[in-house]
Amino acid sequence: MSTEEEGPTEVGTADVDVKEKEFVLSFEDITVHVPSKSKGCLSCCSNKNSPLRHYGQEYFGMSVEQRDAFYTLDRVSGYVKSGETLLVLGKSGSGKSTLLKSICSRLNQTDQLYGSVSFNGIPIGKSNQSWRRMCSYVSADDGTHSPVLTVGETFTFAAQCTSDGHSTDKEIADTVDFFLGALGLSHVKDTVVGDENLRGVSGGQKRRVTVGEMLIDPNSRVYCLDNITDGLASTDSFSLIQQISAACKKYRMAAVITLLQPSDEIVQLFDKLLVLSSQGQTAYFGPVDRGILQSVFLEEGVDAEKGDSGGIADLVMSQTTSSMEDSAISRFKTSPTNLNLTKELNTIKANAVSLNDRESVLKQFLPAEKYSTSRLYQLRFIVSRRRKLIFRNSMTYARSVIAIVFGVIVGSLFAALQQDTIGALGRSGYIFLSSFLVLMLSSAVTIPDGFRQRITLFKHRDSEFYSGRMAYVVQVVMDLPLSILEATLIATISYWWVGMTPGADHFFFFLGTLIGLECVGQAFARFLCAVSRTQVSANVASSLCILLFATVGGFMPAYSTITWVLRWLSWVTPVAYAFEGMMINQFDGTTFFGLVLVDKNGTSTVGNVDGTKYLSSQSLPRSQWGTNTQVKIFDCLMLFVFAMALDVVAMKYQESSRDWYFNKIRRSRATVAHSTEGEEVKSGDAKLDENDTEAQAKSGEGSMEPESLAVSNLSYAVNIGKTKSCWKPRRATWGSLLGPALAKIAGKKLQSSLARAEEEEEKPVTELTLLNEVTARFKCGRMTALMGQSGAGKTTLLDVIAGYKTGGVITGDIMIDGYAKEDATWKAMNGYAEQQDILNPYMSVLETIKFTADCRLPSHVDKNAIINSVIELMDLSEYTDMIVGHEKEGEGLPKHARKRLTIANQLVVQPKVLFLDEPSSNLGVNDAALVMGAVRRSTDAMKLITLVTIHQPSKKMFESFDDLLLLAKGGRVAYCGELGPKSQTLISHFTSLSGKMPSASANPADFVLSVLDGGSPDEAVAKFKESDICKQLNSAIDADVKEANSQPRGIATKHSLHFFTEFGLLFRRQFLVQWRNPSYSFLRFFVSAGATFILGLLFFDIKNNVQGAVFAIAAIFFMTFVLVIPMQAAVIPLIEDRAVLYREAVSGTYSRFTYGLGQLFADIPFHALNTIIMYAIIYYLVGFRSGAEFVGYFIFMLFLANWSVMSMGQLYALVTPNEETANGLAGLSVILSVCLMGFLITSSAMPQGWLWANSANMFRYILQGLVTNELSGQNYNIDIGALIPPVENTTTTADGSGRFLAHLFDDSNSNGKVITFMPGTVPEGDNTAAQGAALLGLVLHAGEGENKVESEQDMRDLLECMVENKCLVEPVPTNFLECNVVSNDSQVSPVCFDQFSAVIANLEDSERHVGECFIDMIDHAEPSFTGVPASFKLNAYTETEHRDIASCLTRKLRIEGPDLGLNSIIKGFSELWDIVMFIQEIIEKGIDIPGDAILYYFGWSQFDADKFEFSAPWKWNYCVIAVVVFLLAMEIIKLCAVNFIIWTKR
Repeated sequence: MSTEEEGPTEVGTADVDVKEKEFVLSFEDITVHVPSKSKGCLSCCSNKNSPLRHYGQEYFGMSVEQRDAFYTLDRVSGYVKSGETLLVLGKSGSGKSTLLKSICSRLNQTDQLYGSVSFNGIPIGKSNQSWRRMCSYVSADDGTHSPVLTVGETFTFAAQCTSDGHSTDKEIADTVDFFLGALGLSHVKDTVVGDENLRGVSGGQKRRVTVGEMLIDPNSRVYCLDNITDGLASTDSFSLIQQISAACKKYRMAAVITLLQPSDEIVQLFDKLLVLSSQGQTAYFGPVDRGILQSVFLEEGVDAEKGDSGGIADLVMSQTTSSMEDSAISRFKTSPTNLNLTKELNTIKANAVSLNDRESVLKQFLPAEKYSTSRLYQLRFIVSRRRKLIFRNSMTYARSVIAIVFGVIVGSLFAALQQDTIGALGRSGYIFLSSFLVLMLSSAVTIPDGFRQRITLFKHRDSEFYSGRMAYVVQVVMDLPLSILEATLIATISYWWVGMTPGADHFFFFLGTLIGLECVGQAFARFLCAVSRTQVSANVASSLCILLFATVGGFMPAYSTITWVLRWLSWVTPVAYAFEGMMINQFDGTTFFGLVLVDKNGTSTVGNVDGTKYLSSQSLPRSQWGTNTQVKIFDCLMLFVFAMALDVVAMKYQESSRDWYFNKIRRSRATVAHSTEGEEVKSGDAKLDENDTEAQAKSGEGSMEPESLAVSNLSYAVNIGKTKSCWKPRRATWGSLLGPALAKIAGKKLQSSLARAEEEEEKPVTELTLLNEVTARFKCGRMTALMGQSGAGKTTLLDVIAGYKTGGVITGDIMIDGYAKEDATWKAMNGYAEQQDILNPYMSVLETIKFTADCRLPSHVDKNAIINSVIELMDLSEYTDMIVGHEKEGEGLPKHARKRLTIANQLVVQPKVLFLDEPSSNLGVNDAALVMGAVRRSTDAMKLITLVTIHQPSKKMFESFDDLLLLAKGGRVAYCGELGPKSQTLISHFTSLSGKMPSASANPADFVLSVLDGGSPDEAVAKFKESDICKQLNSAIDADVKEANSQPRGIATKHSLHFFTEFGLLFRRQFLVQWRNPSYSFLRFFVSAGATFILGLLFFDIKNNVQGAVFAIAAIFFMTFVLVIPMQAAVIPLIEDRAVLYREAVSGTYSRFTYGLGQLFADIPFHALNTIIMYAIIYYLVGFRSGAEFVGYFIFMLFLANWSVMSMGQLYALVTPNEETANGLAGLSVILSVCLMGFLITSSAMPQGWLWANSANMFRYILQGLVTNELSGQNYNIDIGALIPPVENTTTTADGSGRFLAHLFDDSNSNGKVITFMPGTVPEGDNTAAQGAALLGLVLHAGEGENKVESEQDMRDLLECMVENKCLVEPVPTNFLECNVVSNDSQVSPVCFDQFSAVIANLEDSERHVGECFIDMIDHAEPSFTGVPASFKLNAYTETEHRDIASCLTRKLRIEGPDLGLNSIIKGFSELWDIVMFIQEIIEKGIDIPGDAILYYFGWSQFDADKFEFSAPWKWNYCVIAVVVFLLAMEIIKLCAVNFIIWTKR
């Protein structure tokens, strides 16, 4: 389809005046200089013999040599006129892409450009914004689209951006339809583009979307297109280039295009050809004339017919050495073609306008405005696009769900808080947790989306589609409603549930603060996206900064206790402002229950804490520069100031960072500093003797040497189980919105049914046949090319034969020499090199090959000889010590060497059958020739049966094959047989089918595919079945089967390693890989060291007081959180290595179980080293307790914690489909663990419904064990007046002044006691706590006891009776007497008389002793009475007299001696009274409390009422065991996941 043939005519004529202007684009002496690479952190070790340098190299396992500056382009010249197309060819690294970027002003700013790019002889300059609008650039990367937008929406947005701002919607729609039709994309207009998680259009269609998005710009007159046919079939490639060429001629545009392996038919479409040498020099520029090209690229004396046996691309890339290239360059420089080039360039300059007129002339051609549209128009379509992205992003809905879930969790956790001191501390924790939670969630969900959208934004900005600042502002404004919604959900659910200060003003201030934190979190995430190269670094930086924000936020430690070195951080921390504002909002002007005060007179009162004084005890506000109301309003406003400041900085850096974003980090190719393999490998035999048939060349004794591999009637079908229907996400529907989220959780791509069946009508389909009765035979020592139409099932056939398909129904026969294939020995006989180079990036070439050899070859063979033989066959000698590296980051092996290593890794096991899937994909002509030449040598030397799927083979490459298996659509055989000399057998067959004879220079591969595409596949299949070739094929298979039936089958041995040998190999590799992986090792150590150092400064040298104890707990809490930050350092490498695991396990290299064990034990040294680093830094800075037991326990528990946290991250990596899901689960689990670990809210204050979660929280046991190790057995000095704010009584003294807590400890109150209660227990009314406080007052007033015999059970019975009958309520003395000894009603016995009598019975003369208490109340004439006088009446005496009698009777009840007496009361009451701590005799014994009593508040120690002491016996037999159990469970699940969970597409 050509552009002239369809599309609205007005589209093609809208800019006739512009298009008819002729121009010429020239570039002369273009030279690009890449600066040198500094030595970075090792620059101080410039001496190569420096020990520090040596250890640095050995640590990373890589060379850190300085990279010298180099020239990627060297004096390249050429030109292209309007209406012309220029093809640029060159080897890998020749600078083709750099040339395109130089032409279109998109060169990296760090690279230095020399020479000139001129438009009509007028120099453009290195960076010209108007020129970028006029010169479009299409990169080779198709991953720059927004995956949730449809193809039509992508084109429409590009058309809107590049319109004149006055075009109507219909005009834009017509333009879009025109380009969709021209590019063959009309039928997928409503299909999403898709990505790795959302299945959309096919790879070829996505390539055309990338091209069309730039072609649609009416301002563009020059197109720089980089590898635009990559991934397209040859016929599609020809069609695309033909359309571009026709459009250039019709609309007087120009195109500069780079291609990898173009056929002659494609090359002939171009007007000019530029060939670059491997050093970036001009090897040729001129017309596409084969004769001229031969004169330049063929050596003198070489026969043209022999030297030019392939295509034009093969001819110009035939210089394999630098000397041959230099000769070709020399011939070109002296050729008439170069002379014509020089003359033309001089003519262009001579015809250029004068210097004074250049600016005005350029204005006639270049766009006058900065952008095509106005800012207001940009706002319109950017908002529309952003709305679609938001509503189609599954995270938009996940955020709301997460907000509701955490609102419920946090609200229910803190729901049981009372209005007391413990409740105040709990609400402080709630405020801190809300701040931390909102900031962390908003940042975490913004970073992934920011990185997804950033690459699309930069592509649009490079093309000057719109203002980046406008897009940024739109993003900020349109994300604000989500922030408000998320904050509102959390606040609305939890605020009232927790019982925060009522009132609309308080609630809305709390909500406004959360919204401010949401804005800060998102702005901070956008800032990290702007300044970070990778998402990993952004995530780690985010976690570190949020941890720092939390530690200096004012919750723990308080502002006044932060060391002066870090105190300034509190003023630049958003959390500090949010926490301060919300604390003032909650406590300013409020009161809450403090303590029960009991004085020497026995008066017990409830003291209320003033909220303002409580704030002062927490160092809030940090600076009293105004009223508290003014301070909190200022704090809330500061959050929005922070957000705006971060966004302004992010906007600036985002605009500047796009200059380097698309340029891969140029790295020197890393090499192993000291090879881990012995020199014996390299010094072994160069190669195997080709005639050697002994064990040295065989993988096992008695191995089969098959002569043929055959498949007969092989079919493969998959069950799709539903009717196909179109999914058109033109509107936000539940399916389009929630589909991607569900698919991501399931680990599968979400496929639009239109993309699955683009050209099928809707019809019920339950089974899809991918292979249909395939019959073929492949012979030993021969290479078979497997080709076919798009979707014919080439890779599927390869997978089915190789045994890689895990689903579907396979029928038919797979035979080796006529024998049926046996799965038990098949893995030892075949090697499968996949299209993707799945290699461990941290291993060297030699280490990779040797590892495979050690795992899969038997011990009795000469492995070194085999390894060296394979290295020679694959021509990898110069790369043996080079690290494989990450291809996406531009490091390590070049693409062609990486592909050869993938193949070598299969050849080293000495296979008999070799399968290769697209080995020449993404390779240039020379690189593809290197790979296929190595395959040809290996096939001949090792007598292999080689089956290769191939996409776009050049003529020369195609004729290196011996046979062809051609598949038509539906997985049917259209040809299977020999190519014949110069492919004559193949050509003869398809000539008879089509009736057309190809030219002598035609590529046979292109010819047969064109016949298949242009004719009827059914006819081609039928024609082959009737041919003699097919009959000979069937006869050969029958002969193999007949011969196999006539003789016994050979025994093929299967080699298997001893378990411990295999484990040792995997352990060694995993350790080496992790040691060389900076994101796992160095990043983890650096984060741990930095974070613990900051914590050490914050909690430096804790004191031996209660505040020091609290600081110790806080330091351990935050240290536990530090362990979580590097968790993603465990997630990412394991997900990367997962593909390697699948490939190696399927091929039989090792077992999954052994891999899991190797991974487990290889991690242990890193856990240990990280533990030592953290211990050495934080332990002595904080000042934790000394002693071998305590230090040893700390190190051991910290080691278990390191191991457990990293194991948790690895578990998520194994059970989830991708990195994003794994990190998401890790983040959610960490937040839940922080909530439930027992620090922010203690287990005793936690609702019953959440106690199971506390018990199931691994971090709880880590925290409990480390805190117990520090506090248990130690005494901490307590200053009650300083620790707890002054407590005002509910009553006042006679002089009107309030009685405060401090008054209890002066000389006049030496008998004063303080009681605190379990959280939620407020002594009020007639509850147990109130009666207990009243009893204590009575006991203190009574004085020393007189009972000599202790009866604990009798005392408990008495107290239970008094509490049950409310005998200890006001007036306490009167009710005490009425319940125990006398009743106003003489006919009724006192309700507790029997229990009272049982306790009194322990006295020697109980009745006489009781009577003594009434002796002053009766007539002295009756001194001999016993018991209670009969004449005694309660109402006849005053309250004071009642108190005296009650005190006297209490002395009779109490055990003799003050301590024992008081203890007896406490022990008797302990089961009824929810007492937490009874601070007795504070004045007499000093103000010290045991650390175990502090642990009791957290539920981490127990109170023994019999001994009246606290103890914490659980740090070893409970905490350690619990962590070990969690760890073992995770490791077992990991091993199961490694064995049974497979995230693969097969």
